[in-house]
Amino acid sequence: MEITHSSIGVELEFLIGIAEHDSPMNTPARFQSGGSPLVLPTNVRRCENALPHVRKQLQHVIDQALSRLNQQGDRVIKSETEALADPELLHLRPYTGWSIGTDPSFTIPQEIQDTEPYIDEYSWFPAEISSPALFATEASWNEIRAVVQAIKDEFWLITPPDAGMHFHYGHGKAYIPFAQLRRIAAFLFAVDPIIVQLHPEFRRANGSSLSNRLYSRLAHGRPATDISREIGARDIEQAGEDPHRQTIPTSFPMPFSRPVYERTPDLVIPIARGMLTGYTFIEEIFRSSGYPQDNKGEARPLDIPAAVHEILQSPNATTVAELMRFNADTGDRPAYSFRSYTLGLYKRMIRSNGEINAGFQNKRTIEFRQMASTMEPEEVVAHGNIVVQLCEFAAKAPLSDFWKVVLDCTVAEYTGDWFDVFDLLAELSLVPEAHVLKNAVVRFRGEAISG
Repeated sequence: MEITHSSIGVELEFLIGIAEHDSPMNTPARFQSGGSPLVLPTNVRRCENALPHVRKQLQHVIDQALSRLNQQGDRVIKSETEALADPELLHLRPYTGWSIGTDPSFTIPQEIQDTEPYIDEYSWFPAEISSPALFATEASWNEIRAVVQAIKDEFWLITPPDAGMHFHYGHGKAYIPFAQLRRIAAFLFAVDPIIVQLHPEFRRANGSSLSNRLYSRLAHGRPATDISREIGARDIEQAGEDPHRQTIPTSFPMPFSRPVYERTPDLVIPIARGMLTGYTFIEEIFRSSGYPQDNKGEARPLDIPAAVHEILQSPNATTVAELMRFNADTGDRPAYSFRSYTLGLYKRMIRSNGEINAGFQNKRTIEFRQMASTMEPEEVVAHGNIVVQLCEFAAKAPLSDFWKVVLDCTVAEYTGDWFDVFDLLAELSLVPEAHVLKNAVVRFRGEAISG
């Protein structure tokens, strides 16, 4: 196995075509090239009763895909037995293999039903598959690629706008070390308004993936010292990093004073700089933070350099996680969720009747929530590689290199014709991923719905 501390897991949501055994079986135009609906047995007549059968058929396809691999992915743990032998592994117990569930929160768009013949002759079951916890190695990416391809080849699938793809990033069995977690949070805050250019418009003001950069407690200008005091997190896991001590500019960088940013020679993008837009700030969302004390003052998010500096001064993981939140309740679902590191969850073992709960323990990952679902295998893997590289660059880069990208993103937030998401990917050595995802960006521009 390649040596890496980074681990990932992916959740994919999609609709799968369901047919009753005696339905007419007309083929919609979008599925002429292959696949078939999942046919229910004669004793199952309603889509809402189909989960056991859907789970069985999907699991069969996944198992077949895994059996064809020369080498399966590198699992963080390989069995429930391994998890049960060590309380520190119990949080990984549900993630030793692929799991299949349902999520009724997304449905087939009316637009598709109204415009595509035969689509409404079928039921469309909202399925969700979750990968095992995998180390970020080539074998693991190959497994994800193979499973997604097998499902795509076998069934009729639609990925509606409200279906998401979520990646979890972690450090295998352990918590992400605090110094790295803090760097990652600061970096994700800075790149948020640029990375969003990879995602369709309908994912940007979505209540299930709100922008950390625009709407988090940090965006409201709350200092780390105040937040630490407010939540009672006084411990110091590590002293702050201070970019002001570096021989680099720390004031807001002015676009007109910077040289032209040359695009990487081997990266040809069919979209001119400035064509890709980022977020639209919505004051109503900003003012509706779940923390009333944050909703005072000017309705203007804190500038990126000041916010990044604030995170880098945070003394502990729970303060970092709190700064990245929008809401105090369990429904807090920003684009980048650090919920596993919030007070009450971080390094807390769940007990029932005084005993360690072997059935459920808190995760130790950061969740990336803003990606629209796709069942194109190369796109899934490309997004996953971006997740890993964002985190690894943030954690390991010299502070001067880290700060340079922060300033590039600060400029790009307001001056998109100078630097865009594809330049960011190139700067992070993600040119192959940029080549894959440029096709996806072209496809969803104009909010076209993909199948």
